[in-house]
Amino acid sequence: MNAAVTGLRTAAEGLIAVGRAEGIEPQGPLGQWLDAQAEALRALAEILGAQELRFEELMRNVNAAASAELEKLVVAAALGNDVVRAGEVALRQARTAQISLQVEKENLTAMMVKETLPLFVERLKEALIIRERRWNDDVKRRRLATTGAAVLGLVFGGYGIHVWQSWEATTTQEWCLWNQLQSNGHIFCDLTIFKQSHQ
Repeated sequence: MNAAVTGLRTAAEGLIAVGRAEGIEPQGPLGQWLDAQAEALRALAEILGAQELRFEELMRNVNAAASAELEKLVVAAALGNDVVRAGEVALRQARTAQISLQVEKENLTAMMVKETLPLFVERLKEALIIRERRWNDDVKRRRLATTGAAVLGLVFGGYGIHVWQSWEATTTQEWCLWNQLQSNGHIFCDLTIFKQSHQ
C-alpha cells in the first residue's frame, strides 16, 4: 500500500484518539463531527487505495500492451530487416542478371556478326557478280544491236546504191518488156528514146 493511504488512515485514527484524549464525547456534536471527519479521511484513504490498485492494474496493462507492441515492433523490425536483406539480395541478383544479359547480348551480337558477316559478304559478292554479268550482257546486247544495225545499214545502203546505180538499166529493161517489138521471130527493144533523154 501507498504511504499516503496509510498516513490518511493513521491521521483518521489519530484525530479520534486526540478528540477522546481532550474529552470530546463521541455522542456530542463535536464528537460526531470528529467521527465524520475521520470517516471522510478513511473514505478518502479507501478511494486512494482503490485508485492506486486501479492505477497499478492500468500500469500493468499498459506495460503488457507496451511489451506486446514492443514485441510486435521487434518482429516487424526483424521482418523489415529480412525484407531489406531480401531486397538487397534481389537487387544484387537483378544487377547480376542485367550484367549477364548485357554480356550475353554482346556475345550474341558478336556471334551473329561472326556467322552472318561471311554470308553477307558472300551474298554481296554473288550480287555484284550477277550485277556485273547483267551489265556485261547488256553491253554485249548493245554492241550486237549496234553492229547488227550497222550491218543492216551497210546491206540496205549497198542495196540502195546498187539500185540507184542500176536504176536506168532496170528501168530500161522493164520498159523494153512492156514495149516489145517483134520482127522475124525475134523481140527487139527500141532504145532510141533513152538516148534522147540523156542528151
